[in-house]
Amino acid sequence: MALAWQSPVYLERTRLLDQLPEAVGFAVLLQAPAGFGKSVLAGQLSARLGMRTLWGSALLGEPRALLAKGLGLPEEAPWGVILEALKAEPTLVVLEDLTGEEALSPLLRTLPCLLVLASRKALPYPELPKLLAEGRLLRLGPEDLAFTLEEAKALFGGRGPWEEAHRATGGWPLPLFLSALTGKPPEAQALLQGLRESLSEGEFREGLLMAALPFLPQAHATPETESLFQKGLLRLTPEGFRLHGLMKEMALRSLLPEVREAVRGAEGRLPPELLAEAYSASGLTEDLLALLEKPIQISIPAERLLAWEGLLRKGGPRARLRLGEALLQCGRKEGFPLLEALVEAEDPRVALTALGHLAYYLAEPLLGKDLPRARAYLERGLALLERVPGELAGRFLNDAARVPYEEGRPEEALGLLEEALRRLPPESPYRIAPLSNLAFLRFELQGDLLGRFAALEEALEKLQYTHANRPGHLRDLGRLYLLLGERERAKGYLRQAAEAPGNPLAALEAQMLLAHLEGDGETLARLVAQAELWENPYLVARGRAFQAELTGDASLVEGQEGFLPRLTLALLKGEARLLPPYPEEREERLYWHAARYRLLGEEKDLEALLTLTNAGKRILPGLIPLHLLPRSRPELSVAYPLAEVLRSGWKEAILLRHAEIPPVRVEVLGRFRIEGPLGPVELKGKAKEVFALLLLGLPREEVAFALWPDLSEEAALNNLYVWLARLRKALEPWGVPTYLQEEGLARVEADLLALERALETEGAEAALRLYQKPLFPGLDHPLLDRKREEVFHRVRALFLQRGEPPYLERLLELDPLDEEALIPLVEACLRRGQKARALRFLEGYRKRLWEELGERPSPRLQALLSRLSG
Repeated sequence: MALAWQSPVYLERTRLLDQLPEAVGFAVLLQAPAGFGKSVLAGQLSARLGMRTLWGSALLGEPRALLAKGLGLPEEAPWGVILEALKAEPTLVVLEDLTGEEALSPLLRTLPCLLVLASRKALPYPELPKLLAEGRLLRLGPEDLAFTLEEAKALFGGRGPWEEAHRATGGWPLPLFLSALTGKPPEAQALLQGLRESLSEGEFREGLLMAALPFLPQAHATPETESLFQKGLLRLTPEGFRLHGLMKEMALRSLLPEVREAVRGAEGRLPPELLAEAYSASGLTEDLLALLEKPIQISIPAERLLAWEGLLRKGGPRARLRLGEALLQCGRKEGFPLLEALVEAEDPRVALTALGHLAYYLAEPLLGKDLPRARAYLERGLALLERVPGELAGRFLNDAARVPYEEGRPEEALGLLEEALRRLPPESPYRIAPLSNLAFLRFELQGDLLGRFAALEEALEKLQYTHANRPGHLRDLGRLYLLLGERERAKGYLRQAAEAPGNPLAALEAQMLLAHLEGDGETLARLVAQAELWENPYLVARGRAFQAELTGDASLVEGQEGFLPRLTLALLKGEARLLPPYPEEREERLYWHAARYRLLGEEKDLEALLTLTNAGKRILPGLIPLHLLPRSRPELSVAYPLAEVLRSGWKEAILLRHAEIPPVRVEVLGRFRIEGPLGPVELKGKAKEVFALLLLGLPREEVAFALWPDLSEEAALNNLYVWLARLRKALEPWGVPTYLQEEGLARVEADLLALERALETEGAEAALRLYQKPLFPGLDHPLLDRKREEVFHRVRALFLQRGEPPYLERLLELDPLDEEALIPLVEACLRRGQKARALRFLEGYRKRLWEELGERPSPRLQALLSRLSG
């Protein structure tokens, strides 16, 4: 035990120090694993306060005896003597390495000192909840003690890879500091040993398991997982819990045998997908192969399976079955011979699965159709249906339905899908695929576009944690929302599809669509070249059509086969005779009629678009520009974006949508800004003043008199009408009265109005968020000056009434010489033990009062200053 301690101040933690109490009678609990800077923070508090400090570790003995020794008393001195000695002089007591077994009740009940408790584990002392409830205990955990990005930058002096180090360590102070000091990664063994000592055996084992996992879903978390999260060693992401990268790397490098033991111990707990990843990360390749050979569903992205290609080729039939499908999903035709070798397998389940994959991928346009071979595999599979369980039969039928669809026999495909649903158990997750495919067929046969939307979105919810054709579902939804003209929503789905694992060709098509939508010709060219490397004519043709539309260069699609290139050529040349033949697929028919209408303007094509799907008018925005609609039919505009209709100036269409026009948003607190449905509104000249006075609720006559008091009533009103006309043009450029009515402003959402509602209901939090000075900046008028004064005094009265530090501090920001706000703020700081903070407020007030007014503080404040400074 020492009477003083000099901390090596690596970086003053001002953010944390300003939160700590600084007076006797308060306690601080620092609870975090090793390396979170608990001792450093306590040392910095001691240096800041300059009071007598007693410092001891429970590892060196019982705290009572350590305190007695530090106070110059016999080690056996009872608590009563120690407590009296602590009262004799303001003292900071820091007790580290506490386990909760120490007898600290006398100290915690009386708190004759400022007490800092530091522990790596939760402390069970019954006095702590009581102190917390009384506002006399501040707890800081690992999430508080971790360095912020700004602190990391300061630690590195703004030089070196401070952002990378912060990201790698998650703000963990010790390795972050060591990286800043040495310029090298921190030493693994010391940190791991510190963690082992900080955690229970179960927590440490859970951490070892997490080192082998990409993430752990919350549904599979244990109390140990939650504890590691609370201690700041795990992050919580949308997928689940993740171990900090630095700790993951150290564990896999230094404790691999223990990591493997933890992984094997979790075999009955983890879903097979995560178990496979854990086996792979920890080098348990034989266990991984054995898992992939089991007759179970494992949802692993095709790209990930290909990373294990060499291992899977050495495996049995199920491992090779998984590899064959993954190769085809990634557009690699060498998957065909792998699967063909399995159609003669003794196990009918393996043979039927291989036949289903072959039938599906041989009918896939992205891999080049071979429908005769696909049909042969379909027929062979049908003969095996009664030899396998119903679920497997249903899966085969769903895959095989692709063949008759591509052959132009949708009714047969419909029958296979319905039979698949009859065979699949009601609770089977594989029902998603035939249900989605049935929705697609109903769209093709009956035009049920809305049903297809619903089926795809429902399927995506169920596929949220799997990789089963998720990229394809996302791409299809993106394409369908493009049909409706909902470009931003379409982009959202396409971005997800572009990044989702499991179907690289669908992801590539999504990337092409995105590049086209965003006008990114360079990226689009790169993606077309990528499609050429994949030797995929379908994607190459689509990509070239997108390029031609983007650049206007018809030569890119001249001579190109395929529906989209020929359609694009016709549009670019402006010649209907170049249109491709009338297509069989309904989605292509929609684009065909849209192109023909744009070229010839015949309303029969417009009627076809309205009747081809059950979406009705909703289909128009993605296919026909608004300005090409017949002006005699404004009702067709109802599905177009409102802003587009407003910009068009089509008054009949605007009147139909008038109720949809949103309020104008106004900010006059701290800045003058008006935002209409078409963007920012700029007011010039007198228009700002007219708008401001109307916002105050003044009738037109009073506005005219207030702005032109020296003119006759008629002349003042004439001036006002001129400015109202200019104001209307700025606010309502679409030419239909919306915000300016005879009785004043309408449909206005203003921060001033929201503030006044908050003041009326004494909503202090809302008022604190809203109120900024000045009100109506840049405007000078007596009525506005009066409003400014009124609003400020109402805000001040409400904040003083609340009397809490955030409101009082805000008042001092608004008026640094507001003594009525200063006194309760200082008293609140003192109640929280923040003596130094209270003194800073007083000193700042005293200095400013002298500099600005040449005056000294009131006797009351002077006495308070003297007492705190003494």
